[in-house]
Amino acid sequence: KTNSDSQKEHQQSFLQSIHKTLSYLRHPTIGPLLFIKLLNGVSSSAFTTVLPLVLVNKLHLDTSQLGYFMSASSLSVAVFASFGISASMSFVGNRSDRLASLGLALRAVSIVCFGGVVSWCLLHLISADDTSEKQQLVLPTEGLWLATIASIAVSISSHMHATSLTTLTTGAVSVEQRGAILGLEHGLFSLARVVGPPFGTHLLSRPIIMSEFMPESGFAGIWGVISACVIMDVILLICLHRWSSKKDTHMNSDECIGLTKTVDDKCDEHDHSD
Repeated sequence: KTNSDSQKEHQQSFLQSIHKTLSYLRHPTIGPLLFIKLLNGVSSSAFTTVLPLVLVNKLHLDTSQLGYFMSASSLSVAVFASFGISASMSFVGNRSDRLASLGLALRAVSIVCFGGVVSWCLLHLISADDTSEKQQLVLPTEGLWLATIASIAVSISSHMHATSLTTLTTGAVSVEQRGAILGLEHGLFSLARVVGPPFGTHLLSRPIIMSEFMPESGFAGIWGVISACVIMDVILLICLHRWSSKKDTHMNSDECIGLTKTVDDKCDEHDHSD
């Protein structure tokens, strides 16, 4: 009986833990941040899935060039995480919500710039008349370097946004609850990585905009993915701005309540002294 009772208690405790973890999704402060995290994961995974496909199939990079391209983005994120994140926090006044918004805005601009560079390379590749010009374009020329810079900017801004969101969610709960929040975040990000890649490849292969414009180049599919990612980033930016506004309003109201209590306490002390 003792063993059965202890098993029941463990089961009830396990179910209560699951229910408490899922209750964060309905939390007025944490719930919107987790939604932003999920949609951000879909946008990020869609772009990172399509990126090597575009580089290999459209710009004709070989395996070694693709490896250097992807390593440059990873190295830039490592350097920024080590030295740049603290400077960025100082720039936005040590506000994680502002840094997250800045990361979203920079990522949207960087994705558009990447699309512009790839489109420029495709247009030159299609308009090339002889084989030597085509071969020159597929090598790491100024177009490839610009695409690398734009991809690095996308990676850094994505890291900036994701790190800031994690700071906001873990800072909104107690120390004992941070493990559950981090686990829920990783679960949502894994779910986003299930949805994002097929979503990106579907838009790349079956464009819904400009489908008749240079269909052999894949121009429409590339800009279909870029448009979807930018639209999601804009939606996330609006949601994060509204969340920050509500948070500032609550903080101001709490400060007013605290100030009123302080004034009342001083008045009471004055009355008692009289």
